[in-house]
Amino acid sequence: MELPEAVAVTDAVLGSRRTTGEGLTRQELLDESARLRSAAKRRRLLEVLALADEASESVGESRSRALIHVLGLPAPVLQHCFYDDDGLIGRTDFYWPEQRVIGEFDGDAKYLDDALLGERSTREAILAEKKREDRLRALGYKVVRWDWKTATNARLLSRKLAAAGITARKSPPRGQIPLALPGESTT
Repeated sequence: MELPEAVAVTDAVLGSRRTTGEGLTRQELLDESARLRSAAKRRRLLEVLALADEASESVGESRSRALIHVLGLPAPVLQHCFYDDDGLIGRTDFYWPEQRVIGEFDGDAKYLDDALLGERSTREAILAEKKREDRLRALGYKVVRWDWKTATNARLLSRKLAAAGITARKSPPRGQIPLALPGESTT
């Protein structure tokens, strides 16, 4: 399983978007990782756990975040709330405070699935999203959006984020995985 898929599954296991069955805790998964005989598999599981975040609200967000990590881009803040003089604007998927950039993953279901739309029409949902984005831009933030095609293509996501000012750091991003586990050699 590739890293973006593994992170998406782990986010779902740890987070609130699970719809059936009991989830697991991060500690339970860490305890299980210690039982793996293969150091490579253990490192892989620890990498996935370091990237997993129960705040992620969709598979698209999880996959995007894993690609952001793979690309060496700075780790975003997830689900940050923004306010203006009129009150709460909303919660955003991704936020890079240093660059004043907001990122939004939008799947088609957000505008087409009746369960997600609730009582609103597609037209009303799009208009509300446009007004929300206008309020964010009025505060001086750049807003960048991407869809499934971009969330599954590192080159596209890298280009889109670079155009908004999100570029690889010289030092590792937050959450970078060490090359060796405590007590293990890198050679």
